[in-house]
Amino acid sequence: MSSVIVGDADAPATVMGVHGGAGALLWKRLATGSHLHGDWDGIEWVALEPGARAGLHVHSHTEEIWYFLKGTGVIELDGETHEVAPGTLVLTPHHSSHAAWNTGDERLDYVVIEVFPPAISKALPPRRPTEERNPGTQRAVDEKEGA
Repeated sequence: MSSVIVGDADAPATVMGVHGGAGALLWKRLATGSHLHGDWDGIEWVALEPGARAGLHVHSHTEEIWYFLKGTGVIELDGETHEVAPGTLVLTPHHSSHAAWNTGDERLDYVVIEVFPPAISKALPPRRPTEERNPGTQRAVDEKEGA
């Protein structure tokens, strides 16, 4: 089953001091794992205003892929710092410590894809998206069944 999800970054949530950080983080979940069969948790759009920081934290149930779209900043990953800019891809493994802060003069925008590592996937029930029959298919089934 295929889907088209129309998402945008309008009206995101504003989170102050996320994970003990500072300043405003803008956040919007664009899709959740219930949209596909795979073991992924969600896709999110995130932005840090200039000077804002998402504090150092660890995820106990997901790994993350961060793809930077706009701005400049620094991420800390397991005690090491790295500069980020548009096109940078960051992988935060399961149980890694990570933080991000905007060191530039414009907003730092990035997309986060959260996935479940094998240890978590094995503990989850099988996943499948919510299914709705295509109206044309449903009409053919109804006609065949004499409805």
